[in-house]
Amino acid sequence: MVTEFDLPYPPSVNHYFSYYQGRPVLSKDARTYRHQVRRIAIAKGIRPLMGPIAIRIDIAPPDDRRRDCDNVQKAVIDALQHAGVFWDDSQVVWLLSIKHDSKPKGQIRVQIGDAESQTLSPAMEIA
Repeated sequence: MVTEFDLPYPPSVNHYFSYYQGRPVLSKDARTYRHQVRRIAIAKGIRPLMGPIAIRIDIAPPDDRRRDCDNVQKAVIDALQHAGVFWDDSQVVWLLSIKHDSKPKGQIRVQIGDAESQTLSPAMEIA
């Protein structure tokens, strides 16, 4: 079974952590993003996936500035784990990220499923 999510664009890695008494903690933007993703997962009635999983992340940045796909991966995967979509990000054995043209406000589309079935869509458009 494959589940698909449309998510808001995450905060950049530069804004993902704050420092409190010299220690890194999640920033307010990062906590807000996690809560948004959790609400989306709850609305879909998601139950945690067990075993190895495959994830496809289609990325439409909010503007045409240079951006790294791997910075988006970390925020999205951490938020999905926090939302209870899977138990631990060590379950991810297959990860594909594709960066598309920019869209106002940005957009993330995620497909996640059992890695053994490998039923993720090979081509997906961000509408």
